[in-house]
Amino acid sequence: MLKQRDYTAVFDASPDAMLVVDADGVIRDLNRQAVAMFGWSREELEGSEVERLIPDASRSRHRGHRLRYGESPKPRPMGEGLELEALRKDGTTIPVEISLSPSQLGPGREHVICAVRDVSAWKRMRRLSGMMIAAAEEERKHLSRELHDEFLQNLVALKIRVKLLADEKDEGERDRARARVAEDIGSTILGVKRMIRGLLPPELDRQGLSSALGSAFRDIENVYGFTVHAELERLGSRLDTVAALALYRIVQEAVGNAVRHAGVNEASVTFETANGAITATIRDEGCGFELPDAEGLPGEGCVGLAGMFERAALVGGSVVVQTSPGGGTTVRASIPVQSAGVQGR
Repeated sequence: MLKQRDYTAVFDASPDAMLVVDADGVIRDLNRQAVAMFGWSREELEGSEVERLIPDASRSRHRGHRLRYGESPKPRPMGEGLELEALRKDGTTIPVEISLSPSQLGPGREHVICAVRDVSAWKRMRRLSGMMIAAAEEERKHLSRELHDEFLQNLVALKIRVKLLADEKDEGERDRARARVAEDIGSTILGVKRMIRGLLPPELDRQGLSSALGSAFRDIENVYGFTVHAELERLGSRLDTVAALALYRIVQEAVGNAVRHAGVNEASVTFETANGAITATIRDEGCGFELPDAEGLPGEGCVGLAGMFERAALVGGSVVVQTSPGGGTTVRASIPVQSAGVQGR
């Protein structure tokens, strides 16, 4: 039979924050995870109203809910679709799920055992996953526009020029027309090659990440006049295939954002290797922007940034964005040398 100290050990070992609250809404006991989650000490929380853990704007409403629950207490499991927030000592709030279980703990009045689970990471991943879907849809729209506005129009123009060439009687004009057609065909071929490299860089398979990024940076300079100062020789060949593709895409997107939005004509890309990971830092001195999320997460419209966060997370890495209006932008992506998806093979 379990003794009292055994129950205490189980209570303390719970991965969720556990609170024992009496009928008056006073916290009578809590576990170590509650201290860690909320930031108050045991002495500060024990004996205080549970509303201390509720944001100011919701306290009176919560007190009403608590009183009604006390009239007819029954178990309430987690995951019932309630959007709840808890207040930490430092004033920050965290999204939580809460289960309630009324219990008669020894003689006296009934208590409620509250299990509180921090769902910040889950909500963050759900948000990023949704934004990744939006990013994929945006990429499809981009490809559709590119195919229509550039390649389809080029092919239509070529068709017209070939017809005019066939009808041209003057030999000199025919030679000049042939040269223009050949030049247009060459430009279209180069455009298709650029698109293929953007979708699936062949250099990544044949020659490695350093060569693929070098080719991408040369294309950016040739097309946009934007210079990327990169230290590619420090990359080597340490990354596995999955991690290399993730880092390539993240650097490609970060540099592309600088080209499109920074309002400058150059950026730097550096690489460092430490603790089993390669960190790429992409920095521009451009106009910067304001991140709407306190954690540095992209806003709803920032599908490119969301894609970078998601790609890094999928291989066990991370992305940090530092920016401010007028202060330039730094994107720091850290990718494990062996991606999470291939470990143990």
